[in-house]
Amino acid sequence: MISLPKQFISCDWGTSNFRLRLIDTNTLDVVKEHKTSKGVKALYQEYESNANTSQYKYFSDYLTDQLNEIDEAGNSKVVVASGMASSSIGLQELGYAQMPIDAYGSNLFSKLLTLKKDLSLLLVSGVKTNTDVMRGEEVQAVGLADFLPIKKEGVLLLPGTHSKHIQYKNGIYHGLQTFMTGELFDLIAKESILNISMIKAPFSEEYKPAFVEGVKKGMEGNLSSSLFSIRAKDLMHNNYFMRNKNIKPETVKIENYYFLSGLMIGEELTYLKNSTQHISVAANGVLGELYRIALAEVMNRDINYLEEDVLEKALLIGQRKVLNTYV
Repeated sequence: MISLPKQFISCDWGTSNFRLRLIDTNTLDVVKEHKTSKGVKALYQEYESNANTSQYKYFSDYLTDQLNEIDEAGNSKVVVASGMASSSIGLQELGYAQMPIDAYGSNLFSKLLTLKKDLSLLLVSGVKTNTDVMRGEEVQAVGLADFLPIKKEGVLLLPGTHSKHIQYKNGIYHGLQTFMTGELFDLIAKESILNISMIKAPFSEEYKPAFVEGVKKGMEGNLSSSLFSIRAKDLMHNNYFMRNKNIKPETVKIENYYFLSGLMIGEELTYLKNSTQHISVAANGVLGELYRIALAEVMNRDINYLEEDVLEKALLIGQRKVLNTYV
């Protein structure tokens, strides 16, 4: 057991990035922040290539070294680490907690370690069902529970590379589905034959009709044939552009890019069409806007879109809840 400190250090250690934040425990204000590109994947590759020590020591040495960037005096006594730090390629592997989990994080699987004298590390693991897993999103979900009608029945959407749909009821997260929407979109856009038929560009209202068309097609199924229509559309428009010099050829390629985005997101959301559950979405920026547009096509009712400041605080709220279980 530890006493609740006035400050703690939040460690968000993902596959590709590493972030430390010095946090005021009471207000959750960020006192200081430090980021690097040394996610667990890059650091693990370094460890495998030239380390002559244990994996735990290699990772903990990196962590303690980076702590000097935000707490050189060593005043903080607790680091709370979530994300991939508890994976097999992270600091120390921990098993998954079994769903269901409560909204307070009291039955998440975590382990209290000693980094060095007077400095503890609270390492938080992921969550599993019989068919799915997540690592990192569970702490965010525990934090977001404060902004959901958590006592009712609903689903929390966490869009991303691997979008998570987390079901809840009576204050309990009880189900999980992962959709590889972002990763599949990236692979198709960059590695398939469709790559030559698309151009990435900032989203604007000009491309909304193409995106909505993609959402509708995604909801119909027949994903494979809908995908090839991108190539066919490009080929036919290329011929048209050759005759009409007033239309920019790249326009259709940008539309194709957002058609593909709509196609993938529409396919992800289709199962919610007839759902009566309360739906909340945790995404901001362009991704959040695209999910808003898509859900307007899928659902004919109000959706709870969590504000950007809530999303920014969610991980910290979740980490503080887990920290509270050790007080």
